[in-house]
Amino acid sequence: MKRPILRYTLSIVVVVAVLTGYMLQRQGVVSFLPGTRSYDVVIIGTELEGMYLARRANDAGLRVKILEPSSEIGGQLLQGEMLYLDETFDDQGKSLLQGSIKQLFERYYSGEIRKLSEFKSYFNQLIRGIPLEKNAKLTAIDKPDRLIRSLTYETKNGKTQTIESRYFVDNTDSAELIRQLGIQPLPGLESLYQVPQKEYMSATYMMKFKNVDWEKFYGSFWQLSKPERTTLYGPETYVDANIAYGFPPIVARYELNNPDKANLRGLNILNQKDGEVIINALQVYDVDPSRPETIASAMAVAKEEMPRIRDLLRQHIIGFENVELNGEPKSLYVREYNHYPMEYMLQASDLLGGVMHPDNVSVGGYFIDIQGSRSNREGFAIGKPDKYGIPLRSYLLKDADNVIVTGKLVGSSYVAYGSARIQPNGALAAESIGLLLAKYKGKDLKQLTAEQMSEFHAIMRNTHGIELTPSPGASKITGMTPEDIQDLNEGHITLLSNASQARTLPFIRVFFNDQEVKFTAHRPVIIDGKTWSPAEELLKSFGASFVRIDLDHKEIRYTMSGSTEMKSIATPLNILNNRVLVNLRDISDYFGYKTFWDNPKRMINIYSNLESN
Repeated sequence: MKRPILRYTLSIVVVVAVLTGYMLQRQGVVSFLPGTRSYDVVIIGTELEGMYLARRANDAGLRVKILEPSSEIGGQLLQGEMLYLDETFDDQGKSLLQGSIKQLFERYYSGEIRKLSEFKSYFNQLIRGIPLEKNAKLTAIDKPDRLIRSLTYETKNGKTQTIESRYFVDNTDSAELIRQLGIQPLPGLESLYQVPQKEYMSATYMMKFKNVDWEKFYGSFWQLSKPERTTLYGPETYVDANIAYGFPPIVARYELNNPDKANLRGLNILNQKDGEVIINALQVYDVDPSRPETIASAMAVAKEEMPRIRDLLRQHIIGFENVELNGEPKSLYVREYNHYPMEYMLQASDLLGGVMHPDNVSVGGYFIDIQGSRSNREGFAIGKPDKYGIPLRSYLLKDADNVIVTGKLVGSSYVAYGSARIQPNGALAAESIGLLLAKYKGKDLKQLTAEQMSEFHAIMRNTHGIELTPSPGASKITGMTPEDIQDLNEGHITLLSNASQARTLPFIRVFFNDQEVKFTAHRPVIIDGKTWSPAEELLKSFGASFVRIDLDHKEIRYTMSGSTEMKSIATPLNILNNRVLVNLRDISDYFGYKTFWDNPKRMINIYSNLESN
């Protein structure tokens, strides 16, 4: 009689063990697959944003593993050396920085973190104690339904490893995990510019220089009068002890070796101390981060430009007379890759409408800045939001229930992406999601209720000092028609600071006496039904040899080629992307020229002598 009881008892033990094991396996604690490790969170890639998620989740007790597909860590920050950090502000000039990245900015502004070695030290401290494996090439994913059960990768030594997790995070610039899932991307900038081939914002080769006299540069800039600064360096160019940005008139002087493959835009300069600077300005086209050969080709193009850019800076910027090249980054700063469907796709009207969401995980800001690409070399800004919310849903992949994205994979249209992509926006979101995973461990993030999100927001506010549900931002779209909002969301309207609307697309071409006027930066736009053109290029096409702009008095002074007589025009002025714009018809009339608009061709013809044409 004892033997059956023993069998019965053992059967119960086995059943309980199996059920317990199953529950633990569902929670990401154990695995039934031989040789398989199981975690709560597996993060693919080491872009900075996702490391904040890793840090918070790890410190809250979750089992975290980081897999880096390449041989080096740090992505945009350490390999691309994008060390010029962009801060986010609201309309009142109040910083929107919150969370751990705020501490990075504080150390950055104080001068403690400026050089690559200092950023590396910060990064290594951020990930200290978290298991990380480099050279982990994803090879297969087990996804029988809407959940990824496991992923398999090849190690540096060619061995195959399989890993399970409750959640998987794609923290790469090249969508390594999402591409492995076979998910199709959404339309991108090719839709905006109506071109057949895939189009991304340009990538950037970060330019490194030494032997810069920053004190001389800084001091001389502010010794100039405002009209002199506007004319020589641009109306919105700025210099302080730490950074400088702008300088479009200087950039316009540069002739590229490979104009079909690269562009030199306005300079964003970081003072790295000890005479060293790093500059974000040299853009390269057709970079697809999923294809390493495009990165190598673009870097070769950029390197060819560097000696002549050095010479340009020596000649035209005070304090840069002795500047020299100072090495090169290991890779490019990649701005954009594919956009994939998330549970919520941010639109430009969300951002410019100041919308806050019940599942906010970040409060964002920054211009909706569509950087240049092959079809539009200089790019353009759609408008500046006050502040806006980024919902959890914008980081949850639509086609899987346990895939999170970070950083530049945020769910947004190709227009809204111009702002949502900025690092502080994504860093706060990733940090919030790391804490959210710990708070509701084992729960489906897509099923969290409004009450649970409200509870989480209170914890973030009271425990971590992070406010994720502020009052809505100021709306910039009040009074716009539904048709105008649709055009805004599609990238056809730019909202100016004075609430006027500028229409950039389709592009306008300008001809003077049958010769096309070449605009080195912003092209003409339609504002309130009138064409506005960059002032300097238009006047020089008319024969001006010297142009000086006084914004305060709304006056342009100039001389004509072959004459020393200084003339002046009092005229309304607009500023767009650090360029001064003038009303094209008014300026043409002032010179006595006739203008003709060809609507089907989006072309303006200006004639100085109508009888001869």
